[in-house]
Amino acid sequence: MQKNGFYNPVFLFCPKCSSKSLRPHGPQGYRCGACEFEFFLNVAAAAAGLIINSKNELLVCVRAKEPAKGTLDLPGGFIDPDETAEQAICREIKEELNLDVVGCTYFCSIPNQYPYMGVVYRTLDLAFVCKITDFTPLKAMDDVKDCSFIPIDRLDLALFGFESVRQIIGRFAQSLQTKPA
Repeated sequence: MQKNGFYNPVFLFCPKCSSKSLRPHGPQGYRCGACEFEFFLNVAAAAAGLIINSKNELLVCVRAKEPAKGTLDLPGGFIDPDETAEQAICREIKEELNLDVVGCTYFCSIPNQYPYMGVVYRTLDLAFVCKITDFTPLKAMDDVKDCSFIPIDRLDLALFGFESVRQIIGRFAQSLQTKPA
């Protein structure tokens, strides 16, 4: 089976009739040749947080798990069913950094590819500028290995594991008239 676009050789068997008749169908779906069942790999929504301290430094995380383990990232993650993007970014920041978001403002969205366990998931990463009033509880938790504040003009975008995050930070730095390294 092709591996272009959304197609992936991990999907071989029909989830409805179990036949090995599953074939790519359209730009992001599959159809079973035996029972005509169709399913689609639609875009998943994710949220990322842009958190700045009083020194104009951006809070960045080191990924503890694959994909992109050991690279820099923004705090955030997938949006759960029946959850708004704003609820998701607040939840993710609490889970990953033990911080309470007191306000968040939508900044931008960037498409992304998220390879996990042999499947490349397409996501839409929604970035939010998040306000934190108390950084004393800051602690790397969940799937974050470490976290630190880095001056925006000293950020090396090449150290970030996902192109979407590099683009988000680049746009954010530009909006602040500060260029990352």
